[in-house]
Amino acid sequence: MTSQPSVGTSASHTALRTLAFLLAPLLISLFFLEALRLYYGQVYLIVWAALFSEPIDLAGLMVALLMLTCFLAAALVPLLHRVTTVRKIALASAIGAAVGRSFLNVGLPFEAEVVASYLTIAFYGLFLPSYLEAHHQTERPRVSNGLLVTGFVLAMACDMAVRALGTTVDLSLRPEWLPVQLALAVLAIVTAFASRARGAPSSDKMDIKPSSSWAGVLILSGFGAVLFLEYNLFAHANTISRSVLVDYDLLAILIPFATVIGLLIPRVRALRGLPAAIVQNVLILFSVASFLWVDGWPSAVLILVAQVCVMLDLRLLFGFVASRSFKWRTSTVAGLALVLSLLLAFALLLVYTFSFAYAYTLDVFRGTEPVPFSVAAVILGLASISAAWKAHQVEITTLHTPWVKESLAALPIILALVAFGLQPTITPQPAEEGPIRVMSYNLHQAFGIDNKLDLEEIFDTIRQADPDIIGFQEADAGRVPSLSVDEVLWLSRRLNMYSAYGPSWGSTYGVAVLSKYPILEHRRYLLTSEEQQRAGLQARIDVRGQDLSFFSLHLGLNVAERDRQLDEVLAYAAQAPRPKVLVGDFNANPDSHEIGRVMAQFGNAFALAGTGSGYTSPADAPQQTIDYVFVSPDIEVLSAEVIPSLGSDHLPVVAQMEIESQ
Repeated sequence: MTSQPSVGTSASHTALRTLAFLLAPLLISLFFLEALRLYYGQVYLIVWAALFSEPIDLAGLMVALLMLTCFLAAALVPLLHRVTTVRKIALASAIGAAVGRSFLNVGLPFEAEVVASYLTIAFYGLFLPSYLEAHHQTERPRVSNGLLVTGFVLAMACDMAVRALGTTVDLSLRPEWLPVQLALAVLAIVTAFASRARGAPSSDKMDIKPSSSWAGVLILSGFGAVLFLEYNLFAHANTISRSVLVDYDLLAILIPFATVIGLLIPRVRALRGLPAAIVQNVLILFSVASFLWVDGWPSAVLILVAQVCVMLDLRLLFGFVASRSFKWRTSTVAGLALVLSLLLAFALLLVYTFSFAYAYTLDVFRGTEPVPFSVAAVILGLASISAAWKAHQVEITTLHTPWVKESLAALPIILALVAFGLQPTITPQPAEEGPIRVMSYNLHQAFGIDNKLDLEEIFDTIRQADPDIIGFQEADAGRVPSLSVDEVLWLSRRLNMYSAYGPSWGSTYGVAVLSKYPILEHRRYLLTSEEQQRAGLQARIDVRGQDLSFFSLHLGLNVAERDRQLDEVLAYAAQAPRPKVLVGDFNANPDSHEIGRVMAQFGNAFALAGTGSGYTSPADAPQQTIDYVFVSPDIEVLSAEVIPSLGSDHLPVVAQMEIESQ
């Protein structure tokens, strides 16, 4: 007699199979999200360098256009069907994505990293539609969108948690992550191999209805709006924190929690109906408006609620495709939808990027920051409401082993809680006597001469100079071109210094002050700007019981504009109590009229006690001085120097000084 397997063995086997079928889309989606973040920054750098070279670099623009072809990879799936099966395509593309993503951790030159990120995105374009069809309900009763959506949502939540561990820095893109990445790549390949076989965990219902192929493409294209909103708003706690002025650490826990909640809400019919879709997308619209124009925790709470709604929308979009039959193959529908999604997300990102770079591109982009967010929210709403309207009668299958999904969902929450516990408390211990050291540093968004974002190089430069107070310019706090890193927050914690931030554009780019001494208060000034918006930040710092008025400034490129900005800066400085220090990127040479105006009231630290050339730009071959430290007459400058570093396109200037007792 043949022995029968026990119930416990069968349950364990089902759970392991479910785990394998979920891990493949989770890990490959995670690799895609990480590569896409880096890719956006790479395209930005290439386009920027091409547009603003003398003359315009047409070859560079052609490279940027060729980079966009990775978005078209998904359209190749119908051609590949002629020579192989969707399961083999899914497996091969999973291997390609895992291998390509691993090259992003080995410290390759910029050009090689561009290729690696390109290939990772292209392979994901083949993976997603193939995997969706391989587990489509038309083949046999099985889970379909549950696998892919669950994997993608958990990938987003894990990505958020890893960034929280790095205090907004994506640790998974750093060289030291390579052993972890190799292990994850192997696991992704193994689980993808396991999921290529027939026999995914079965489902209880199969209700396939016919629908227009183009309807499926257009509805699933709402995925592009999800990508844009996540990358520029919902997925980054630091972006929300800077925008609505709430605590970052708490948000770093709540954002992945809200993401997971949106996944775990039961798939009840009411949440797939038209009224629910309308309500949740109205909430998303309100949250976008709140993000753009309202501060405080009420706005943050609305954003968290909206994140749950975005996850419900994502389930609606993929649920519609997974529960329908089309004249075209499911992978063809999903592939074309993914192409449109990636192009849509990129187009919205382009408008968003140009909304702060209008001074260097077209004036028509001035003030367009709300446009891409509003358009994305509307597109997502239309797609989700259409899916609900067409599919609200369809029963979407669910997993037999939901506890597997719930167990995986706990992982990003645990990681976020660990990150919260590991965050350091800012407790600097400045010297109680002796001179103080002041630095001015234009960070160039932490992109070095090699076109790579390298905060460690910036950190090492500052640590070796050991300043007591720093004025930053071009400090990023959450834009996609700078990998959505909050550089001020990260440096503040690594250097154990208090910080104040003054955005010049939106809420995520501007000037900042770091100090070992307590910052009692600070105030941002938006300077009159015809070109790119410029700003100044005034901080009142308690230096050994004496208030110091400290300014970090970034002036414009146009002479007439700088003159007007100096009118405002000098007026603000005149009202501030002594002693005073003005630092910044003035974009003017020492013998210029503008610097002469400043020196009529303040001393140039480098002119008073500097050694060396004093050149601060460009960092790899400095030929001009545009970064300064200025002091009021009651401050004695003991020394000044320019510090060599390739962490930015500017070199930092450091001055050592003594403040006269009042």
